[in-house]
Amino acid sequence: MMYRWLALLVASVIASMATVSPASAGDAPIGRLGDTLRVDTGKIIADVTVSRVEPVDPPPGFGYQRGGTIKGFPGSGVVRADVTIHAITVPSPFQMATDFTFDGVTPFADAYTSRPSDAPDALDSVLTNAPAGSTVHGGVYWDVQRDPVSYVMLLDRKTGVHLAQWNL
Repeated sequence: MMYRWLALLVASVIASMATVSPASAGDAPIGRLGDTLRVDTGKIIADVTVSRVEPVDPPPGFGYQRGGTIKGFPGSGVVRADVTIHAITVPSPFQMATDFTFDGVTPFADAYTSRPSDAPDALDSVLTNAPAGSTVHGGVYWDVQRDPVSYVMLLDRKTGVHLAQWNL
């Protein structure tokens, strides 16, 4: 009797591992800067383009930065990525704002998470009203502390699943 339960447990674990969501890491599209990649999370379908990544002055409301301090490293500062998203299918106009986040990753695997700001063109602000069929454009800002950003990764904010990647 105990062997049946153990076999049932093992079979259920294997079956649950075999089911793959549409946005699994192996299926995530990878492109170069300027490429438009189709992102499909199962509930959101969008065409996303990262067109430019460059150092900028800190936007309003960005907050504390390490640059210029004793703990700051040479070359540290604020970096912005220009992102354009064409929403094809979304359950609600604000869904992408709650589900999408962009990380800047260095060649040595340091990951910078995007920081909120009061910039009028911040991507987080414009994604709060992006119904199906709309196209929004905005900036994602990172406080880069050591090495420059080499990859931009789109992640699911809630689960951390890798949805897309752009190589610089």
